[in-house]
Amino acid sequence: MKKHWALYTPSEAISVIRKLLRHNSPAWLNVEVDRDFFKHFQTAIAPEPKLLPPQCNSSLRGRPHWRRITQVFQILDEATTEGMVSYTALINCVRQTTGKGCSRKLISKWKLDRGLR
Repeated sequence: MKKHWALYTPSEAISVIRKLLRHNSPAWLNVEVDRDFFKHFQTAIAPEPKLLPPQCNSSLRGRPHWRRITQVFQILDEATTEGMVSYTALINCVRQTTGKGCSRKLISKWKLDRGLR
């Protein structure tokens, strides 16, 4: 049976708390910190999302956010070959692929650019 927290000596309390933290924390918190840890810290807590490389010969090049727009246009092209046509399905496809959604306005712009409207 567990003791009430007030009955622990200070050293016992610290040991219990350390044990609790060790067993209830995410794995990346239990990594030993050494000189290489901070170099790889970002990948330890959040892996990079898989992004498609933008096309270099884009007509959007030089405009604001042209890399993102080109990337979303590529994803939308692939999604329509798979039969997705609704705005919600296309937004969800972009969100699954890149980790971020896109606006209905961007999908409308893509449809105009591809002659689908």
